[in-house]
Amino acid sequence: MSLSQDHIRQLLAEADHPLGLKELLRLGGLNPGQQTDLKRALRELVRAGVIVKDGKRFRLEGPRTPRAPDADVPSRRDPSTPPFKKRGPTPGSGREERRGGFQAERPGYRSGGDFRRSLQRGSRDDRFEESGQPEVEGILHMHRDGFGFVHPVSGEGENIFLPPGEAQRALDNDRVLVEVAGRPGRFEGRLVRVVNRRRELAVGTYVAQGRHSLVMTTDTNLPGPIRVPATQMARDGDLVKVRLGVGADLLEPGQGLFGEVAGSLGRPGDPSAEVLGSAFAHGFSDEFPPEVMDEADAFAVKVTEAEATEGNRRDLRSMPLITIDGEDARDFDDAVYAEPKAGGWRLVVAIADVSHYVKERSALDAEALNRATSVYLPDRVLPMLPERLSNGICSLRPDEDRLCMVADMTFDRHGQRSSHELYPAVMRSVARCTYNEVQDVLDGKAVPHREFLKPQFEQLMALARALMGMRKARGAIDFDVPEHKVVLGEDGVPQRMEKRERKDSHRLIEECMLAANEAVATYFQDEGLPTVYRFHGEPDPQKLAAFSVLAEAYGFHLNVEDGVSSKELDAFITQLEGHPEQRALNQLLLRSMMQAIYTSTRVGHYGLAAENYLHFTSPIRRYPDLLVHRILKAVWARKGKRPSESQLERQESTLEGMAQQCSERERAAMTVEREVVAFYAALMMKDRVGEEFDATVAGIAEFGFFVELDEVHVEGLVKAETLGPGSKLDKRTHSLVYSNGRRVRVGQKLRVRLLSANTTSRKIDFEPLQFADEAPLQRATGARPPMRRREYANEAPGRHTGGRTGRPEREAAKTGRTPWRKPAAKETSDAEQWKSLGEAEETPFGVKTWAPPSAEDIATEDAAALSGYGNEASEEEAAARPRPRGRFSREGRREEAAPARATSRFLRARTEEAPAPKAEPAAPAKGKRRVIRPARPESVTPEEAPATGEDFTPAFDAGRPGEEAASRAKAPREDFTPSFDADDSAPAASPHPGFDRIRALAAQRGQLSSGEAPSRAGAAKKVRKAAAGSSGARAKPSKKAAPGKKSGGAKGAGKKPGRGAPGKRKR
Repeated sequence: MSLSQDHIRQLLAEADHPLGLKELLRLGGLNPGQQTDLKRALRELVRAGVIVKDGKRFRLEGPRTPRAPDADVPSRRDPSTPPFKKRGPTPGSGREERRGGFQAERPGYRSGGDFRRSLQRGSRDDRFEESGQPEVEGILHMHRDGFGFVHPVSGEGENIFLPPGEAQRALDNDRVLVEVAGRPGRFEGRLVRVVNRRRELAVGTYVAQGRHSLVMTTDTNLPGPIRVPATQMARDGDLVKVRLGVGADLLEPGQGLFGEVAGSLGRPGDPSAEVLGSAFAHGFSDEFPPEVMDEADAFAVKVTEAEATEGNRRDLRSMPLITIDGEDARDFDDAVYAEPKAGGWRLVVAIADVSHYVKERSALDAEALNRATSVYLPDRVLPMLPERLSNGICSLRPDEDRLCMVADMTFDRHGQRSSHELYPAVMRSVARCTYNEVQDVLDGKAVPHREFLKPQFEQLMALARALMGMRKARGAIDFDVPEHKVVLGEDGVPQRMEKRERKDSHRLIEECMLAANEAVATYFQDEGLPTVYRFHGEPDPQKLAAFSVLAEAYGFHLNVEDGVSSKELDAFITQLEGHPEQRALNQLLLRSMMQAIYTSTRVGHYGLAAENYLHFTSPIRRYPDLLVHRILKAVWARKGKRPSESQLERQESTLEGMAQQCSERERAAMTVEREVVAFYAALMMKDRVGEEFDATVAGIAEFGFFVELDEVHVEGLVKAETLGPGSKLDKRTHSLVYSNGRRVRVGQKLRVRLLSANTTSRKIDFEPLQFADEAPLQRATGARPPMRRREYANEAPGRHTGGRTGRPEREAAKTGRTPWRKPAAKETSDAEQWKSLGEAEETPFGVKTWAPPSAEDIATEDAAALSGYGNEASEEEAAARPRPRGRFSREGRREEAAPARATSRFLRARTEEAPAPKAEPAAPAKGKRRVIRPARPESVTPEEAPATGEDFTPAFDAGRPGEEAASRAKAPREDFTPSFDADDSAPAASPHPGFDRIRALAAQRGQLSSGEAPSRAGAAKKVRKAAAGSSGARAKPSKKAAPGKKSGGAKGAGKKPGRGAPGKRKR
């Protein structure tokens, strides 16, 4: 018996929950041998969109049907039956009880199977259905760890978290529709459907593997390699372009991706392949669908006379219109002409009539809306329209007839617009000029083939200055943020980075385009008709307040208490001109501003101080401009007849959706352009690692600061650890502060060395060598200065405290050593810790010097220590004693001589280990018993010292290494004065009897000479060995020793294995 597709649909329709493969076999009466045929049928139904695969189960297309609760799972709505049981062992079993919590005996099935939450919290379906939150459409941005965030296309509201099980059902940059649950700040989404697949292409390395090959891509947002059929278009190891498949398999978690090779890009190492990979990752393409190319090829290459005279199109072919663009531009979509008129000017702005060729609901229109913008890269352009249109019939080439849309305006001598008129026309450009040519003419330089246009350039420049003055008085903000341009060689390898300089010729065209855009926006606002506006809102008050505090730290005042107008912000920016902080503060101010978006519901542009504004002047490369042209023609076609209110509402809703699409694609294009510039910068610097450059601090962050090279114009990061540890970001002053007081601020000049340039991550790292007007920096050795610390189990092999491997019992069996237990706090000397920095190193705490103590110093140190027990030294005696060496000091500063104290930890440890013989006290103190305390009781106690057997070396006081002299001078001498117990009737025969006894034992065995000072680790071991050999047993435990801790052994070494034994200790 075989199971037909109709039978499968019937089984799924009758089931109350999605069915798995085994259930379908059983319900369909099939034997296991027919499993392959069933899988094939299911796969065809999934690809056809009839059924949906959720995890390893299948259901009919449509709303998800929650599984009916099983009979043995108590309902959470029935309070009479306890629905939960404890997980794991019985209560009271320590860690298991604390971590166990509750869980349902059999959690209800959630479609997809990725997250099976307990019934106590409710099923995920219930959470989304009861949340009351509307469905949100947004762009999915994947994280390399598998989860993602959905950014609403409206630009408003919070981003929505998508867990891995949901996020992996779509691709990065897909436009998705999600259901939302949770509270503000913790919104979580569930994928409803993929609205639009952004990504269709990818770049990778072709790996031939028989019939089914692979394409390995470095894009971390793609889930693994791409399966492709074997092809003859590429060789093994070639870089290829892959067209991703569309279907259910592409969306299923764990199934990977499949596609087909669309072409070879050559061998690895070609920079253009990396550039295309960035564009493909954000949903852009270098090819057009066949139906789009067919429509584009159908247009004639020249404007016919019928087209030039149709309708109310005016003839402007006799007007000397000119185009002014960049050197490498090929799509000319605007032309200008200016002439004096009635004490002012007449300005004519002619824009390519793209809407004549790209009709609504055509394949060309659909593809243009999908792209929404052209992407300009250093080595190519990814156009919104096919080149036959963008560089051909729509481009305003010189001496060729072209259809256009015209904004005809008049201005007074102050730049105020007095009238405007909009109409379609036909034109013929007289010259294709560049910005450099126009600037040379304005500067008085001789440009032979452009001399006849000098009067036109002068009129345009005079009008532009009047327009700039008008906008300045109105309060428009003029951000002068430099842009960078990559200059490539013939082989496509970057040669240098150049700053794009804003010349008067650039401002000339900008002012003409701004005037035309405002005129068209005013027309729609006066008529009360819907269109797509360019909206820029007021800056966020909180961000602006934070910026004002930062600017105040640099000496620039900005009052934001009662709000800030655009005119006030522009005056503030004018103050910054010429200051080193200008670039950085301009960038920070830009971040506090709102991002301009396209919308059909809001008007106004804060940055331009314009009541109405839209985009009209670039329909070849921007879809919103094309929409405005199309709407204008629709208004003219109605001949003054106004649409109904319902038609206006419907049109406004449609336009809002298109506006959101255009805003999202604009941001994606900007991201691609930034990534490509960063890639070329890293590629250019890759072979210059180790070279030194002059740089300027361009930005500050917690993890370091950004610098821009003065000559190369490349930006990179100086990580905070390159200057040592202890750095912190002072948000109030926006500066990076180090523990030695050094403060890094924007605008500072310094010398840096290139450490690395990574073309994959597109990151460039530097290290500082010398700040301006400061001494050269020493490179810090070590990631972090060593600090007084405790030793933990994972710091040495075999010292593992739990788990299946590295148990102390197994280590003891191998080595014969006692199972290790976590030792008491170990105190190490600053001299040993800082020794790794060398004899003199620049550190965050200043310049430190280190000198190893000699044998004479050690003996002097021990003598001073012994004299401190039982005797109170006067200040004169303390000052007269030799000062031990081996101390740290700040460069050029001498420390005060500190009073001698017992710094030998060997002495401190052993003094209390051996009990002193009882004797008549010289001066008994009532209620006191004799206790000799060590110098540093907070770090190593006398009871722990003999047991640990560690290397006890002199340790400095806590705190900064340069402060030990002051702390020693303040140390109370009372710590070394013994007190007596009232029960002890005899005084001690010696202030240190225990030490004398142990030393005598060592001398008897020949292990220690009578004059040797046992203050180092080796002497300490010899004394312990001598004492053990004389007594024939381990030393007795201290009176204050912890339970189970014996002298000379690890804590608990004598216990039997079991609960509490080594390796099974509680946390």
